[in-house]
Amino acid sequence: MQIIKQVGHMDMNKSIKCNPLDKSESGEGPKLLPQKNFVSEGTEVVVEQPLSTFQQILLKTDGTVTDLIALYTGESIKVKKVGQKMFLSDVRQEFFCPPETPLLERNVLLCGDNKNYLYAESVFVFGLLSRSIQYKLLETDCPIGLMWKEEKLETYRHILGHKTEICETVSAYFDVPSHTPIVSRTYSIYHQSKILGTITEKFPVTYFRENM
Repeated sequence: MQIIKQVGHMDMNKSIKCNPLDKSESGEGPKLLPQKNFVSEGTEVVVEQPLSTFQQILLKTDGTVTDLIALYTGESIKVKKVGQKMFLSDVRQEFFCPPETPLLERNVLLCGDNKNYLYAESVFVFGLLSRSIQYKLLETDCPIGLMWKEEKLETYRHILGHKTEICETVSAYFDVPSHTPIVSRTYSIYHQSKILGTITEKFPVTYFRENM
């Protein structure tokens, strides 16, 4: 049995929001939304059970998690986009871009044959991306890592932190009860000393617990 302790609401100024967002109703691409919609609803908790070795690897790796999950599960991992929007940055993104910079948020799932394994939420400075990557982000489910690889774009990650929280909107994507703690990490993506954006990856604490 997992024992969890609630430690209060997480700092909204230090986290990326939980709930996935949809494309515009017209289907013509992401809509520009007011800044006030860019919020998080998660409650941070402490799980009194050590993370498994593989869970720790997912939180600490400086590479893509897609290949690691494929190795762990023995399945071919696909990307499914579940939402996206464009919005103007505010104080929460001031560490990597000026206020009112156009940003693209993209919400995807890493899926196996019959199961979702990980939810990822990315926020990119749209103007720093090539036209080709801008188009693919908006119009395809192609993973961002593959886009960078195709353009031979050298990037590196800087992990900003990780946490465990109750987030029902994310739990809904997985075969778990809504109160299941969700483990996540957030990192920034650098290219030529510039931050292209941030990515937050989330998975249920009950996933990836078996030894490889």
